Amino acid sequence: MVFVPMAVPWSPEHQLQRLQVTRKLLETEEQAAFLMGSATPRYLYLASNHSNKWGHPRGYRIQMLSFAGKPLPQNSSMAKGFSWERYQLAVTQRKEEEPSSSSVFNQNDPWAATVDFSDFINNETIAGKDLVAWVTAGFLHIPHAEDIPNTV
Repeated sequence: MVFVPMAVPWSPEHQLQRLQVTRKLLETEEQAAFLMGSATPRYLYLASNHSNKWGHPRGYRIQMLSFAGKPLPQNSSMAKGFSWERYQLAVTQRKEEEPSSSSVFNQNDPWAATVDFSDFINNETIAGKDLVAWVTAGFLHIPHAEDIPNTV
C-alpha cells in the first residue's frame, strides 16, 4: 500500500494523502519467501487465471500477522531441523516430493534433519504454477502466576 495525493474537492488549495492498494507480481520462490521479522505486504493474494462470476480473479488472500517466537539462530547446529520457523510465509511450486515442511524424525534428530524446508525455496518460477503457501502460525506463551491452576 502507498499513500497517493488527492485533491480535496471542497478545498482545492489542499491535498489529502489516501492509501491505495498496489499490486506487485512475485515471480520466484525467493521473492515470495518472507523471513520472520522482515517487512511483509499487507495482503498476499494468490490468484489463478480464472475469474469468478463477478469478473474478479479466483484466489486466496493471506494477511500475515504472526505471534510466533524468535527463531533459532541460523548458525545453530539444530537449525536445519527447524528451518521452516525462519519464515512467516513462503510460497513455492507444489511438488509431490515436498509433502510437508518438516518430519516427525526431525524432532528426534534435528542435527541430521530428514527434511530441510529451506531447500524448498530454490528460486523457481511461481507465476502461473500450482502453488503451496507455507504459513507459520504460532504464539509465544510465557506462564505467569495468574495462569494457575491451568496453563497452555
